[in-house]
Amino acid sequence: MAESSIDLGDGYRIRRATGEDMDRVGQIARQAWRPIHDSFEKIMGKEMHDAVCADWEADKEAQVLGQYEQYPEWFWVVEEAATGGVVAFLTIRIDRKRSLGTIANNAVTPEVQGRGIGTKMHTYALDLFRQEGLKFANVGTGMDDGHAPARRAYEKAGFDIARMDVTYYKYL
Repeated sequence: MAESSIDLGDGYRIRRATGEDMDRVGQIARQAWRPIHDSFEKIMGKEMHDAVCADWEADKEAQVLGQYEQYPEWFWVVEEAATGGVVAFLTIRIDRKRSLGTIANNAVTPEVQGRGIGTKMHTYALDLFRQEGLKFANVGTGMDDGHAPARRAYEKAGFDIARMDVTYYKYL
């Protein structure tokens, strides 16, 4: 599907993830989803968030690591070229029947956000989908403030058709 390491420019490269990357990937996932859950807590209230999203950090990390265990060929990390330090990760899914490539869990560590890394890794995924002969691509994200950086990165990568979904909650 792709070469072992691709230069993304600006001192970063993308490569397939390895098992040795997973501790760092889990750390990045927890860091990146914290602002999202801060936003969720503002929307839902502390009581509901703490009950509905209890253990979200462990759950998110397990979800991301599960993607690596199930589909290691669909999992990449972005590293600083000079140090080899992992600063981002990208997971995808391919549905050949629907000719659809999906950008799944992905995140950039807060320390390097705003440098275009997200946009570059999303563009990389879109190029992979094209190489695979797929016709369509999608990515899901939230409309809350915590997801605003992700929305900007997806739009910069060219995503321009949005279907809005909503999840309702209620105290019983």
